[in-house]
Amino acid sequence: MLNVEKLKMTNRHLSVVRNIFQAYADRGVFRGFSETKPGRFQFIWVIRHQMELVVDTTKHELRFKQLLPGVPAKSELYADLKNFVAERHDRQLPEHRRVDRRRAEVSCSNRGGAVSISLKVKNNQYAYGANRIVNLVHELFVHLRQTHPEYLVENFDVPQE
Repeated sequence: MLNVEKLKMTNRHLSVVRNIFQAYADRGVFRGFSETKPGRFQFIWVIRHQMELVVDTTKHELRFKQLLPGVPAKSELYADLKNFVAERHDRQLPEHRRVDRRRAEVSCSNRGGAVSISLKVKNNQYAYGANRIVNLVHELFVHLRQTHPEYLVENFDVPQE
């Protein structure tokens, strides 16, 4: 493929994600939405916390960078997070909550105690990937509220309720 064709495809994929995230911002789901560099988005969401999503079309990846700080790699919390993320591929989940492995794969990583959530897009399914990663992160915070509320209190100043 010519470099010009690759650039056009890259721009098209990035535009798909940009438009989806802008629609979330327009509906008031994300606040303070901005694209700081091409493919690097910042906004406030879920627990009134600044988040960063990076779209890397060369790796076909959408990644919430350092989404969860203060999670030791060998902790029970991180083991639970990895399990939760891996379960998103479970065919027992309803379709609207599941990530179809034919279209995308999700994973999490821990660097220096900060957990990032990634979604690898397959077959150029960027619209699917953008919606799935938003749903996944929302469900992840719901899960944390139910199972690890102390983590949210300590790291995000979420009220104990």
